Amino acid sequence: MLALHHLEKVFEFLLIVSKGLLGRQALRGADEDVVTDVDFANTLSEEEREELKAELAKLEDEVATLRQVLAAKEKHLVEIKQKLGINLMNELKQNFSKSWHDVQTTAA
Repeated sequence: MLALHHLEKVFEFLLIVSKGLLGRQALRGADEDVVTDVDFANTLSEEEREELKAELAKLEDEVATLRQVLAAKEKHLVEIKQKLGINLMNELKQNFSKSWHDVQTTAA
């Protein structure tokens, strides 16, 4: 009975892949459950496992680097806004004025 359940999960996973969900958008709820329920570890050779572990480590390092770059750019953005005298209230006023102008010109 366990093997049948495992085959059902594999089939569900293959359906998800065939729909292109894995490559195009993030998994949602039940789709995530299907992917995590399928045990791929038993189907991988030791060499494949090592390659995947190395790729995982590389991707984790890249993500950490990107987070650091993003944090530095956000800090720089705040500094530039401060130098220009742009604060949250000014931005809200500008956004409101632009939106109001857009409403007026669209309605006209």
